[in-house]
Amino acid sequence: MADISGSNRADFIKITGGDEIHTADVISEDGVKKLWVKATSAPQIIGNLYEDYVKNGTSNSLNVNGSVTPVEFIINALPSEDIVVTSMAFAGVDVGIKLTNFLGLNNALTNGLLIEVKSEDTTFQFQPIKTTYEFDMHFAVGAGGGFDIIGASSGDYMSAKFGPASPFVIKRQGTYLTNDYIKVIVRDNISQVDLLKMIVFGQRDAS
Repeated sequence: MADISGSNRADFIKITGGDEIHTADVISEDGVKKLWVKATSAPQIIGNLYEDYVKNGTSNSLNVNGSVTPVEFIINALPSEDIVVTSMAFAGVDVGIKLTNFLGLNNALTNGLLIEVKSEDTTFQFQPIKTTYEFDMHFAVGAGGGFDIIGASSGDYMSAKFGPASPFVIKRQGTYLTNDYIKVIVRDNISQVDLLKMIVFGQRDAS
């Protein structure tokens, strides 16, 4: 509340809190009185940050044979918190990564990796990723998206990040008849790839 007193009310303003005890202070800067406040640049509690790989059971290694039976890697909805997803990222390591093949394999995939997201009871599928360049074309989009390949003697490294301008939410378990999720479905034999993983970043929200 504002308490205005004194003979010249235009010159004197005092701001007090709801307890009528604590008052705001001012500082003088270049002859101008300014309200003294404390601001924070980290509104999100670090303990609420979320980071996890899509997994099949306990494994986060996507380099499996899914040609006969597709293999699903998933992040399930949490029991009592929402996941506010800010980005998802692939990391791959292979010898001789080629843009028009799938990483270091000698060919493009037949069916492709399928990324499927069920958020707030709505399902979305990215275009299948059959070649290395499609990690960029089909996945590394959005304001925070990015794609990179780094050559090294021990194996080339590929990264692809999906970074939407606005986050999406994986609602907590029981919110819908079918819980929300994030899936990567391997539908080809990519067991010869040295390493491929996908990680999800965001925040937990219990409100």
